[in-house]
Amino acid sequence: MKKFSDRRGSAIILALIFAAAAMIVIVSQTLSITQQYETTLRYGLGQSAFHLSESGLELAMHAITEEEMGTDGWAPEAPNLWKKKFSQPVFKGYDAATEVYVYKGDDDIYTITALTGIDVSGEQVESAVEIKVKQNRSDSEEEDNTGSGVFGYGLVAKDSIKLNHNNPGMRIASYNSDVNYGVPIFGENTGYAATVATPSANNGAININNAFIHGAVRSGGGSIGFNSGYNNPNQQGQNATVIGEDSGMSWGVDQNRMSSDFDGEVTDPTLPVSDGYTVQNIPNQNYWKDTLSIGSWNQPTWIETERIDTRQQDKITISGDVVMNVKRNLNLAGDIEIQPGATLTIIAGENIHVTANEIDQQHPAQFQIIAKANQWGGAPDVVLNNFDVFSGIINAPNSNVRLAGVGGTPKSQFRGAIVAKYIEVTNGAEFYYDVNLGNPGDEDDDDDGDEEGIGDLTLLHWAEIPPKQARESLYNL
Repeated sequence: MKKFSDRRGSAIILALIFAAAAMIVIVSQTLSITQQYETTLRYGLGQSAFHLSESGLELAMHAITEEEMGTDGWAPEAPNLWKKKFSQPVFKGYDAATEVYVYKGDDDIYTITALTGIDVSGEQVESAVEIKVKQNRSDSEEEDNTGSGVFGYGLVAKDSIKLNHNNPGMRIASYNSDVNYGVPIFGENTGYAATVATPSANNGAININNAFIHGAVRSGGGSIGFNSGYNNPNQQGQNATVIGEDSGMSWGVDQNRMSSDFDGEVTDPTLPVSDGYTVQNIPNQNYWKDTLSIGSWNQPTWIETERIDTRQQDKITISGDVVMNVKRNLNLAGDIEIQPGATLTIIAGENIHVTANEIDQQHPAQFQIIAKANQWGGAPDVVLNNFDVFSGIINAPNSNVRLAGVGGTPKSQFRGAIVAKYIEVTNGAEFYYDVNLGNPGDEDDDDDGDEEGIGDLTLLHWAEIPPKQARESLYNL
């Protein structure tokens, strides 16, 4: 009997040990499942907070364009500052509270900040988004503010423009980067809002050879040189074609689409400053010869570097808002991927050379190259050569800019806008002006516009920012 009791006691102990082990496993799994659930819940609520902040931005832009600031819940907090709050139930019965602030600064630029918070067991799940938008002026206001927004045209040069192409000729048109994922197809999803322009009054200010221009050509008094093969059945695919939507022709030059009254002022670019950015110094030129990820969604990034020189096999991926201040040469041979919602601005003081195969983010406004004065007081040349797709803005009003695309089919595509001192386009490049950069309207009606009001807004900046930064921004305005 004693041996039997010993065995039974041992069995009970083993059972207790297994039960304890099972309990530990069950508790551990329960905690893990609970943590996973809480993580999933917070992620889902975070996404809801983000989308509600985006909705707040949309409400603000609508209120600006409809001139409803000060009404409909937009309470004035200070001069040129308005605030609106709204709440909404979200997933699992939680409530989200959104605050939106609108600040109107100089040059009709609005800063809109939206912050959404959801209380989860005493802790806040938050998301904040900030944008800057510029008020597009009415026609009559534009007349009083000559040359505001040269990006609202397409190809603009201070001194002269030369379009010299091999057959069958260059293609120029406008498109909307919100359509077809930002891919323009000439004659299918393109329009006639592109303008080739210079304020120059010099003879030969614009020379066109072998170009199909769906838009307008304008000088500031200088002669516009072109040849048209419209009257020769064997040459209709050569020389100049300049037409608008209502021209009633497919080939040749519609004289109503050409004028010598362009008085746009081409001003020096406003250079960004590093205030509010996380500054990173990169003195080693070899740093760029690699596959790199640069930027952060939580904080804008400012890069100080001597040169940038990438190879064809290199690739740079951009997250958040990034500015690269390049003291000397910029040579982009590798690809650049700018993620949706991110922006990249590159400032360079010496020669700028782009041969990258793909810089083709959907919206050209996400990428800007600025040519600044170098240490000797001169302006660098800008050359885009043998590229496949370049989506962005070239802001170089004191530089010579040359586009030299690849021959054959498909042609190189430049999507966006160019401002320069002198522009030359050769060898199989296509140019598509994105109307989201700011369309001044029908170029033939500059003197007729009596329309008042705000009209559309042009997006200058978008960023998802840390909630702490949003609160500091909101309460310090």
